[in-house]
Amino acid sequence: MFRSIARVVVPVCMISVSVLASLANAQISPGLPNPIAASNPLTTTLSIFRSNMQDKIMKSADAMPESKYSYRPTKDVRSFAEILVHLGDISYILCSNAKGEATPGMAAAKGSKAEIKAYLKGSFDYCDGVYSGFTDAHLNDPADFFGFKTNKMFILTQVGNHDALHYGNLVTYLRINGLEPSGGWF
Repeated sequence: MFRSIARVVVPVCMISVSVLASLANAQISPGLPNPIAASNPLTTTLSIFRSNMQDKIMKSADAMPESKYSYRPTKDVRSFAEILVHLGDISYILCSNAKGEATPGMAAAKGSKAEIKAYLKGSFDYCDGVYSGFTDAHLNDPADFFGFKTNKMFILTQVGNHDALHYGNLVTYLRINGLEPSGGWF
């Protein structure tokens, strides 16, 4: 009995896996970046993730009305505006660390929605320049992460990781205020 079931189940499973793999490959749209084909696939992968998160963050900053930038769900957490400024600060800190230079831009005006968005965009543009200057060969170069010795790949990974962490906060704040984030599927 077991053998007869196995004779049916195993081929069905194999066909299913084959079909699902084909569908998964078909799901990768031509518009989706393919880091495998890049000359620096690891650096490109990190950059794609970071860029995707930063695009979502900028769309969140656009979506929230300026009157709600001071919104915070409880007194113990950052406001929407404070999260955006924090994201800009950390982008400047981490990307300058990876580049091996002093942190720029920290004294920029950060009061109105327009000023905060400009500051955030400036920090993201700065990181674009840092990432574009990296090759996979540099990823294991030594780096300092707030006093801990690590490599540059760890630092560059933390930029996207930090952005993703706080994008989750921004989505929550938008939804609590009846707004729909335009995050997309990836």
